[in-house]
Amino acid sequence: MDKKNVCVVFDLDDTLYLERDYARSGFRAVGEWCAEQLGLKGIQEQAQALFDQGRRGDIFDAALDRLGVRHNAGTVSAMVQIFREHAPHIKLLPDAVECLARLQDRVYLGLLTDGNPVSQWAKIDALGLRDRFDTTVITGEWGIEFFKPHVRGYRYLESQSGACSGRFVYVADNPSKDFFAPRTLGWNAIRVRRPGGLHEPQECSSELARFEVSNLESVPELVYELYKTRF
Repeated sequence: MDKKNVCVVFDLDDTLYLERDYARSGFRAVGEWCAEQLGLKGIQEQAQALFDQGRRGDIFDAALDRLGVRHNAGTVSAMVQIFREHAPHIKLLPDAVECLARLQDRVYLGLLTDGNPVSQWAKIDALGLRDRFDTTVITGEWGIEFFKPHVRGYRYLESQSGACSGRFVYVADNPSKDFFAPRTLGWNAIRVRRPGGLHEPQECSSELARFEVSNLESVPELVYELYKTRF
């Protein structure tokens, strides 16, 4: 089979690894920095507790408030920078390792993810993925206005892959943004609903994702079912 015949594109966070593990790693790095530079303990624990409660966007402000620490924008900005730029302690999930191994060199493999480029590349390197994909797209390199559900990332992958029209699959986890653009372009989609994933509670319409799975083990078979291409 010519690998150009099918293009399978993966999301990163909560698709190939658990995003909670990245957050935990980042909070640890920030906690260590606060202890060393500010003599402040407890940030890691407070930030983790807030994250587990669903807090987003102002976790470090809230963590400092909980500890009764007076702070300014500069302190919080430094904490955010440490979080974004730390070398994360994360691993590919076993089913992701198996799935990518089965698909590599048999299809055109793409990676499409939103986020801060520094953070996303750090994750990619920590997971050993920099050379695993034929094309990697981090939409944040173009600007947040091109985050999903914008179509630019998907169209770029179409232009790079040379796959036959209609032979594109996006594998991702977030029904609120991941599948609108690829479905508009005529791609198929597979939603991975991982236990412990941040978007696991969300329902996903079958009109957005053709299949829903709890891990990536069956993805090669589903691609075969779609395109009658065996791996």
